[in-house]
Amino acid sequence: MTIEVRPARSSDVAQLLDLIRRHAAYERLLASISPVELATILEAQVPPTTLVVADEDGDLIGYAALTFDYALFSATYFGHLDCLFVREDARGHGIGKRLLDHVGRLAAATGVPRLEWQTPDWNADGIRFYEREGAVGLAKMRFSQILAKGDAARGEAGS
Repeated sequence: MTIEVRPARSSDVAQLLDLIRRHAAYERLLASISPVELATILEAQVPPTTLVVADEDGDLIGYAALTFDYALFSATYFGHLDCLFVREDARGHGIGKRLLDHVGRLAAATGVPRLEWQTPDWNADGIRFYEREGAVGLAKMRFSQILAKGDAARGEAGS
């Protein structure tokens, strides 16, 4: 059993999409990303996210997504761990730590001072994992608001 943490490739689309959908289902959400959209991200010259995978002899068992954001209070960019997921049958073997460490090194290489992320408050296993890795939880409530897209949505909303 050889596990490699590496950048995701175009040839990973099907397996990576499966992991993304499993991750969304675990978080009680729906992943609406299509295979074409995922392939576009993986083939982009400047992708909107950096995707890394845990590859066990050609079988993807986990992934992580890194983006960057800006914090006005400190006037600094920071790394944002948008996703970290390990398949249930592969948990407990250090894969999550390897993905987290890899993303941390990628973020640090850009010069950002910190990496941030979130997990559902009911995800006790995830919270224990992150605390064991030295992360500190910050109490905040996350909000989301759907924004209208294009003229059709504005027309319907504004009528």
